[in-house]
Amino acid sequence: MKKYIVVAAFVLLTCLLFACSVEGGNENMEGVKMTAVIKNIDDKIEVEVIEGEYGASGIYWVNVGSDTIYLDKNGNRTIKAFLKVGDTVEITYGGQVMMSYPPQIVALKIQVK
Repeated sequence: MKKYIVVAAFVLLTCLLFACSVEGGNENMEGVKMTAVIKNIDDKIEVEVIEGEYGASGIYWVNVGSDTIYLDKNGNRTIKAFLKVGDTVEITYGGQVMMSYPPQIVALKIQVK
């Protein structure tokens, strides 16, 4: 009986470890998306939302960090410095919106359209 408990615990632990792993990092991560035009670039990126899930509209501040992925029009990785005011971008974020004025989100991925 003890042998079955050990085997069951091992199988359960193995399943939990595989279920918690994320393959490919943020690139394959699903999230909430919005399409916006860049209005200003500083520590935060100020955008005006064109189309967004959950009724997002107006001006938003987009917080970025070391985990944020930047993609060009062809889907190739780039860096924040290549973004420019006037670019239309698709922003993927986790779904949380800080209800400040203007609202703020944390970008997982920003792709130039």
